[in-house]
This record gives sequence, C-alpha cells and structure tokens, in this order.
Amino acid sequence: MKTSKYTCYFILINFFFFSSLIAQTKTYLSGTYADTAVDWEFKMSQGRNSGYWTTIPVPSNWETKGFGYYTYGKDHKDYKTKPEIGFYRHNFKFNLKSDKRYFIVFQGAMTETTVTLNGKQVGETHIGGFTEFKYEITNFLKTGNNILEVEVLKPATHPQVVKAERIADYWLFGGIFRPVYIEELPTNYIKRVAIDAQMNGDFIMDVFTDASKENVSLTAQIYDSNNQKVGKSFSGKVLKNKGHLEATLKDIALWSHEYPNLYSVEVTLKQKKKILHTYRQKFGFRTFEVRDHDGFYLNGKRVLLKGANMHSFRPETGRTLAKQDMLDNIKLMQDMNFNTVRICHYPPDAEFLDLCDSLGLMAMDELPGWRHALPDEIGSKIVKELVVRDVNHPSVILWSNGNHLAHNPKFDEDFFKWDIQKRRPLKNETKTGDIYKGYAPDFDIVKTNFYPGYNLLKQRLFEENHIVLPNEALHALYDGGGGANLKTFWDAIEASKVGGGLMIWALFDEGLRRTDMNNKPFHQGNNAPDGIVGPNSEKDGSFYAVREIWSPVSIEEDKITSNFNGELTIKNKFDFVNLKECEFRWKLIAFETPNTSASGYRTIVSGKVNTPNIFPNHTGQIRIDLPQNKPKFDALVIEVRDNKGLLVYEKRLMLEKESIFFQTSKRNKVKQDENNPFLFYLGTTTILFDAHSAVLKKVAVKGKQTSITNFPFIDVKQADSLKVEEKNQLEVKALVKKESENFVVESHNCYGFDAIKWTIKPSGEIKLDYKFSPQEGIYEYAGIGMSVNADAVKSKRWLGEGPARIWKNRMEGGLYDVYGVDKLINIPGEVYNQPEFEGYFAPWKWAVFYLEDNVSIGFQNNSDVILGVLNPVNGENAKFASWKYPDKAGFYFFNTISAIGSKWKKPTEFGPDAQPTFIKEPQEGSVSLFINWNNVEKNSENFKISIE
Repeated sequence: MKTSKYTCYFILINFFFFSSLIAQTKTYLSGTYADTAVDWEFKMSQGRNSGYWTTIPVPSNWETKGFGYYTYGKDHKDYKTKPEIGFYRHNFKFNLKSDKRYFIVFQGAMTETTVTLNGKQVGETHIGGFTEFKYEITNFLKTGNNILEVEVLKPATHPQVVKAERIADYWLFGGIFRPVYIEELPTNYIKRVAIDAQMNGDFIMDVFTDASKENVSLTAQIYDSNNQKVGKSFSGKVLKNKGHLEATLKDIALWSHEYPNLYSVEVTLKQKKKILHTYRQKFGFRTFEVRDHDGFYLNGKRVLLKGANMHSFRPETGRTLAKQDMLDNIKLMQDMNFNTVRICHYPPDAEFLDLCDSLGLMAMDELPGWRHALPDEIGSKIVKELVVRDVNHPSVILWSNGNHLAHNPKFDEDFFKWDIQKRRPLKNETKTGDIYKGYAPDFDIVKTNFYPGYNLLKQRLFEENHIVLPNEALHALYDGGGGANLKTFWDAIEASKVGGGLMIWALFDEGLRRTDMNNKPFHQGNNAPDGIVGPNSEKDGSFYAVREIWSPVSIEEDKITSNFNGELTIKNKFDFVNLKECEFRWKLIAFETPNTSASGYRTIVSGKVNTPNIFPNHTGQIRIDLPQNKPKFDALVIEVRDNKGLLVYEKRLMLEKESIFFQTSKRNKVKQDENNPFLFYLGTTTILFDAHSAVLKKVAVKGKQTSITNFPFIDVKQADSLKVEEKNQLEVKALVKKESENFVVESHNCYGFDAIKWTIKPSGEIKLDYKFSPQEGIYEYAGIGMSVNADAVKSKRWLGEGPARIWKNRMEGGLYDVYGVDKLINIPGEVYNQPEFEGYFAPWKWAVFYLEDNVSIGFQNNSDVILGVLNPVNGENAKFASWKYPDKAGFYFFNTISAIGSKWKKPTEFGPDAQPTFIKEPQEGSVSLFINWNNVEKNSENFKISIE
C-alpha cells in the first residue's frame, strides 16, 4: 500500500514493543529512560555534593546531576585512595508469587557494582561498566517492603579494568546509567534463545533453559510482523537445559537496511501437554558474509558500509538517553543516508539496536576498551554479556574486538563461542599500527586502520588484497573532515574490488554541559568536538555534504534550459530497492528577490513522477510532465523518498535565463561632481573613486560615510615558497568617460590589476569588471576584496547553494534557495549558531548585506566568482583542521579558494580535490554593486493616530 511507507516507523516500532511485552514480565525499580527517571536515595563519597544522603534520579550519570567529579580521559589522580563511590538506597513494595522466580537486572552501571537486598549481598560484585548483568533474588525478595542497596565504584579496583574502561578519549562517567528492573519468571523457564535465520529460509535456534522437571520439550511457531503464523510449528527436545530447533521456511521477506522486515518466534517450554513457559523473540532473515579478499555481502549482494562512529551521549544527561534521543540518532543518520553505524568503544542501549532492527540500520557492536584491553578472565565474561544480549539483532553485522590498542586476540574465541551466527570480530587498528602484529587468525584480516591519507588509502584499495574498512576516517574536528574529501575517498572505495566502506569520526560533538562552566557544552579543548554535527545536532556543511555524497539516488543534470523536455537522467545506487518503489515529486519554484524581506521560495506548480523500473546500480530516464503553459519560474525541484518514506535526495536545477535580480528604477540619473570627475551621486548615495587606480575609495549614504571602502584590492595566498613579486608600475591616471547614460571609470596596470573597469548605471547598478595576473605559482586562494567594518554588518540574505559555507574539498550538499542569516558569533566546538555567517559561499547569484545606519549593499554575481564573507573563526587548537583565508575583514570575490584539513591530516594529504591551485593565467571576474537601491529617497513622516 502506498500509505504504508509513511507509517513504517510507527508500525515497526510498535511491533517490537508488543513482542517484548509478551516475552517477559518486568517491574521497573528505576525509570525506563532519562526523561522518566525515578528518584532513589543517594550519597556521594567524593567531589561535589558528597558526604550526605539526598536523592538522585535513576537511571543517570551522577556527574550530570551535580555529584562527584567531571572526568575526561582518566580518573582524578587520587582515585585509588579517594575513589568516587555512589551509595544508592531504594525502598519498594513487592508481591511475591510462590510459583515464580525473580531476577534483578542492571542494564548498565559504571564501573563496579555490589548489590544488597534486605541486608544481604545477592551475588558477586559485577565488574564492567557497559554491559548488562543480573542476579537471581528469589531467596532475597519478600512480600511487602524491600530495601535495595547498591554500591557503585566509578573507578574499578582492578587495575587492568581501569586501563581498559577508564583511560579513554571521551567522558568517563559513574552511576547506574541504564534501567533497573525485576524480572518475574516461572520456576522452569526459558533463559534465552540464539537465532541464526538465513536468507534461504533456514532457521536454526538454540534454546537455553533452566528447568528442573524431567522430559520437557520445546515447540516453536514463527510469526510475521502482522502477528500471522508463518509455516507450521516445529519441536525439539531439551537435553541438559539446552534445546536445538530447526526449520526451513519458504517465501520469506528478507531483512536489510532498505527492507527491515521482521519476524518473531514464540517458543513454548512444555512438560507433556502442560505449558511451563512461553518466550518470544524478534529476529530477521538475512545472511551477512565477510568474503575474504573481496568485500561484505548482505543477502548475496555486495554492500559498502557507510556511516560514522557513535557514542551514547547527550550534553545534558551523559550516557543516559531518552527513547526520543535514540530515535533522533537514527533519524539523523538516515537523514545523511547512512546504512551503518559503528557503535564505538562500548555497546549501546539494548533498545537502540531494537530500533536499528525495525528502522533499517546496520551496526557494528563493540567490546569495551579504548587504549588497553580488558584482562582475560573478566574480558571473557564481558564478551559473553555483550554477545548474549545482542546475538539476535539482524542489524548487528559485525563485532568489534575492542578499540585499536584494546584488541585482545584471545577474545575472538569467545565471540565465536557465544554467537550462533559466527559473525566476524574485527580488529581495529591505529593510524600507524601494524594490524598483523601478534594476530594471525584463520581468516583474512579486514584493514580497519584509522585515518589513512588519500595515497595510503589508494595503495590499500588497489595494490593490496584485503577488505578495506577505515573504521575511523576523515576526523570531523570543528569544520574539518566529515564531508571534506568524502567524495574523493568514496569514489576510490566504490572503484576498488576490496572496498568495504568507511566510518567517519564521529557523529556528534560531545560537549558536556557543566554547571561550573555556565552550563555550556564543554568539549575538553579540542578533544570532544569531533562530530559531523554539534552536541545538539547542530548542522554545518559536512552534514549536507555527506547527505548528498551518500545518497542512493543521483541526477546527472545540474541545470535546465527553456526548451527542457522533461527528461532527466537518474542513477539508482540503492542496494536492493527498485526506483519504481520510491516516490518522486517535482515542483517549479520562484525565489524571493533582493527587494523583499522574505527568504525561501514560492511553489508555482507541483506534481508527481511516474517512475519507471530502474534496478539497483542502473541508470535510466524519468520524465516530468510539465504543464504546457509553464508559468514563470526559477528552478525545478526534484525530491525522492525511498520505500520507507524517507527523503533521500533533493536537487534544485536552476533555469538558465537572463535574470534581473535587483529591481530598480531606470529613470534615475547618475550625477558627476562638477569639481571632481571621480565623484558620483546616485540618489542619496555618494561614491568616490581613486583618480589613479580607479579603486572605490568611499561610499556615503545621506551624507554619512559608511565603512565600505577600498574596493577592489587583490588578496592572494601562495602555498609554495615563492614570494609574491611587487610589480613596478608607472604612475597612471584613471579614465572617466560617459557611454550613453552610463559613466565608465577604468584604469590599466595599476594597483596590481591589469584592468579595473566600473560601469555606473542610472538603475543604481555599479558594475565592476576586473583582471589581474598573479605570479605563476601554487595558491591557497586568489581573489579581490572590499574593506568593511565587520561590526557594522548585521545580517545577510543571499541566493545560492546553501545554507552552509564551502571549502575547496567540500563543495557538495548545497541547495539553491534564498537564505536569511543574522550575524551571530560562531566558534566551532564552542558556540553553535548555524548556519555560519562567515566564510566561502558558492555558487551564488546575489547577496545583500544589511549594515548599521540602515545601509544595505547588494552584490550580483556576473561570473563564477566565489563569495567570501568577513573572517571565519576557528576553534581552539585546531591542529590540521584549519584553513587559509584573508586576515582582513571584508567582502571577497575569489577565483580560487582553500581546502580544509582534518585533525590529523593536512589538506594536501587528502587527494586531488584538496590541493592548492596552480595559477599561470590571469584571474578575472565581474560583480555588480547596489547600494541602498531599495530605499525611499525621502524620509517618511511618522504619524500618531489616537482614537478617542
């Protein structure tokens, strides 16, 4: 049904939650999420608000609730003698049933947890801060009042666990940060199941029981997402508390990131005909393969994994998330056309993987550990806790055996032991590390080495014979990395026979709101602001670039002409979806003009495209049935929604036509001063040119001089060691002449220019044509500028591809529109006021800047110059995530611009698109100025009207 794709999120999510309720009975002692947390009694041992009993919401990280120490990277130096310990107490009432068993489940507590119920410790202290654990409390729980006491040590007592989980380049928290609940089960029950459901319909399931009764058996029935039976029921015996069931189903709907089809299996534990327990588990039929020396295959189709690294994090709540946070994370990633997420450094909330299953996002699930591996015995237990919890998620396609130096090859055996599907555990490796050192498994190693430069990436892709999957790449510190050079890297990965994919570092800037720092996101310098988006999903240019580069749909044409016949060439880059299953909509739009105050566009006419059969990885034609009598319009918009209803592509094709953007009166006159031929009057605007260079020296409005001056001046930055030669130029005098109703001011071979030509028109247009010849060499940027007082600039409106600024190596992602932006402070990693006001912008048609004293200055792009606005500010200690840009505040028009680097790589290490530009030819361009063209000539009188 057509409507089903728009309700996909709702149906699939509700299917999961309904299944979960059938599977088990839970009584939550805590809240279920950050926004439903329940107060428990609490006392902190050290740091803020320590030494007395109060309350704290559970679940939560205690640092975010005003307790203990804020910790980044490692625990405070006295943690051994003065450890942070959280003491929890919770009184609750309970009604015991005689034929039931009870377990208390902690889904996550950092880092060592001791649990006491009614004065008795219920089991061994749990070590490890990121995995779920449980204790049986049948003999500790009582009917009526109960008191639960939990002692949580933030730093572990085991030194190797401290190294593994408490020395890391991220925020280190403490506390019960995920839900706590009591699980009620029958005396004889099913503990868990492990499912392997393959693309051919083969279904294999191990069932683990805790049953003291003799001669018990198992029966299973599979259901689809509409809770309809699929196939016949099948049965098996239980031997030593383990059963093994198999079945083969026909005509199944496969799970993939594009078709997240889900099933559930209901398993019944019986003694003869008596039902002892029923257990229900969600799963998907799919086959994921790592084919050595080849690539990753999903359901027999080679796929490239595209995504980013993600921590469980919010600035206000740390690692404790709300349900909406998890949904928003997936929506954000799917907005950027990810198909995979590397859940790095520790496993996520269980519910996050449920959502990946239902919404269609592949996942890499990672064992805790950042720089140091977990100790063997404890690590083996944590691997079991990780795999047992997550084994049945079809979205989990790969395990990660720790982060780079935290890899322990001994744990591979544990992953294979507990995973019925035998998914591959990856070894992650540092930038310069030898991935083969101390590691020789019986399968080929996937090359996951972090942060390769372009040349090294090409070497691995085309000269070696191992699957290449840089699990951290294009480090997105500040405005660098992320989308910058992604196109170059991705083109190489797509072209390689061993390309496996790429994971950007990282998804979010992880700034924690600290109450001792004005409650603003604090990023620990340049350590945590590594994201494609800001801490609250603020979007900069990389978001839009990634979205376009990884779109599963692309249109070949970039513009249309007046004789456009409605045909467009389109490429299908989906893995499984035929474009006939997608929805294509078109509209003709007219943009707002410089004369209006509004931004955006008006939709003139719209319609839907009848999409033909275009199979994955094929190119075809679509035809748009435009009205015969087309109204006037500026651009054609194409929007594509996939089979799940998600917007995956949008393109705006400008109509090639002669356009008059600035609507001005042609009846005005240009007046030349009687005494100074280089002084002109246009209404209330006065302009003065230099008599020798023809440079615009002064602009005054209503007799008051503005800060606009010195236009144009040349600004270039050479990348090589050559110095810019000063040209010896003779003293020349500019020429002034009148051509029809226009005045022309021009000079040659002066002020570094080959030529400057001004044409001053009665309409108010002041057109500049320029040409200059830099010394032959390699340049970061080259262009012309206009001096202006940055403090005088208040806002801007512009028509171009936005909303974000660009760099030479990040040109993708923009959409034509009229954008209105106030000038606000924007400092990467510190102050988030996107879209950025300053920087490079292109392509563009016109721009208007609103200055103090009601002065407005408009620019019209008559050529292909790139607009530069004032001076972009970078974040603290940007390392190589920096750029080259003029120091002087002004408006600029560039012929070539600079690239941006990433934290660990200079721009020149990122391939051809990031190299400085070799210039040997003259640089030229044309722009027009309009100053207060849209203002009334006389002051309007103000009237007061009173009603008696």
